Amino acid sequence: MVQFRKARRWITLTLAALLLISSLSLTSSIEVHAAQPGSNTERVVLDPGYGYRSIWEPLANQLYTQSPVISYLPTRLPDSDWQYFAISSKLLEDGYKIEVFKSTLLPSKNSTLPSTSNTPSTPPDSKHALFQISAGNAQTMATSDIFLHQKDKWSFYADQAAGGKVTQKQKLTKAFTNATKFSIPFPGTDGIVTVTGSGADRAYSAYWTFDHKVGYTFESRTSLSDFISMLYSFRPVINLLKSADVVLLPIEDELTLGIGRSQAFQSRENEFISLSTSPTVIDGSVYLPLKDIVQFIKGQMQYVAQENAVYFSENGYYNTLRLQLKTGEVYRKNTKIAQISVKKKSGSTLVPLSFLRDQFGLKLSYNATSKKVTLLYKSWFTNSRIPEKAVKAEATLNVLTTVGPSFNYENSRLGSSGSWGYIEHKPPQGYNGSKYTIEQVTIPLLPGSNEFVYRDNSNGRVINSIPITADISPADIPFNYSGYVLYESLQMKLKLTSKDGQAWPAGYAESSSYVDINGSIQSGGFNFPSLRLTYRKTGSIESKPVSFPITKDGFSYRFKPSEGPGTYLVTLYNPPGSIPKADLAAIVTFTVVIQ
Repeated sequence: MVQFRKARRWITLTLAALLLISSLSLTSSIEVHAAQPGSNTERVVLDPGYGYRSIWEPLANQLYTQSPVISYLPTRLPDSDWQYFAISSKLLEDGYKIEVFKSTLLPSKNSTLPSTSNTPSTPPDSKHALFQISAGNAQTMATSDIFLHQKDKWSFYADQAAGGKVTQKQKLTKAFTNATKFSIPFPGTDGIVTVTGSGADRAYSAYWTFDHKVGYTFESRTSLSDFISMLYSFRPVINLLKSADVVLLPIEDELTLGIGRSQAFQSRENEFISLSTSPTVIDGSVYLPLKDIVQFIKGQMQYVAQENAVYFSENGYYNTLRLQLKTGEVYRKNTKIAQISVKKKSGSTLVPLSFLRDQFGLKLSYNATSKKVTLLYKSWFTNSRIPEKAVKAEATLNVLTTVGPSFNYENSRLGSSGSWGYIEHKPPQGYNGSKYTIEQVTIPLLPGSNEFVYRDNSNGRVINSIPITADISPADIPFNYSGYVLYESLQMKLKLTSKDGQAWPAGYAESSSYVDINGSIQSGGFNFPSLRLTYRKTGSIESKPVSFPITKDGFSYRFKPSEGPGTYLVTLYNPPGSIPKADLAAIVTFTVVIQ
């Protein structure tokens, strides 16, 4: 006799999570970065914000192996004012020190690594560091003259030069109050922020400590907005695969263009790229070269002369659009979705800034004073452990990702409608729990080869799949009862028998043609004269329900799908009108494989 068990789905969403989902949906575009397979003992995965295809990557790898304390690096960079970033670093007995300068010359990647001298080296063309990062033994946090703001265990101050005037103090107070509205930079820390000086001597500094043993300092001569953005972007330099089986985190690439400039700057890679033509302003609107923007988002573009049209897409030929160059009409497949003003310059196609925001979800800004255009494109980085062979009918993996869930999970053999559940856990120290989480995800398995698949929740696009081998037998796969609360008094006996007469021991059956479903039901307070059945072949939609009777001897139904070979999820439901406000209330689901 099988008793009904509770459904496997646990969902905990905080207000902060809901806010984050909303913001992600506005800027979400996907490019998958998946590392190549290797042994778990060799696999070290750092935060992709600094540890993947980034100016920080060589230094991050060395800090991970050599720093005497856990290091912290920013995943965002300030405005470089059309110059390169130059990094110098030094390992100390109790920590490290990093200085970042603006440089007219492109530094080598190895120049970012710790120097052998007693102090970090300074690029010859730089007088002052743009910002500094350091760590060492914890120090007493010194306050300044003017108190600005307090949130949790973080305090914000300014000296007389920075906040002595009422308007100065109000501006700084408002900026830090808004920044800490939902969270301090590092939850669980004591911290202090100090603003000093004015004009060219203005500086911002932050100090924080988790345990009063190690202290971290970030000092910046950037703008206030850049300082706040960078402060909130710091992440610990740790192996994320020690905290999770799967790493699934966003990467934000930034491209800075200038009106009339023939080159654009990519801050993550610390490189200038030549444009097909320079951006321009026409009738008050900013126009950008389409070819270069498509390349920036790792997309594809092709001109079709017979149609006088340009086809272009995001990474992986996703979101393919057609632009009619003469009329400016934009089509997705055969549906017109927009009409824009198209300009030609030096043989290149230019499109309005707003079009790129609307169609590719680019986060963008334009500063009319500096004539700078900044584009932000979000993609997804993923990497994982090599799963061990499963010995149960389900696999549980810990996924470090953004709160949400932003993703759906499935077994490729069962498809997107297969049951899965997750429990949220705290992320590693240094990752803000209002933005990041570890989801303990469980999916069902079938005997043999399976794949753990995760999809973007907003558009259903597959991010990645992880092979999992299940060393289990059909007897290990249970009937999956819904756990519907009104069915607590129901009891059911089920038996699956294939065409050759083989009786299967549990909720899984294989056959060359059909499977007979036989059973009995004790419906408690319900009087079920019949049951309904639906099925869904992997990769397809659920069928319409068919009814079959329940007699005093039980019920019997021959399942023989017309779709032919494949894996089917079969579900039994209540009869019509038997449960108020629940026309189709699932009772039990099982798996049938037609070979």
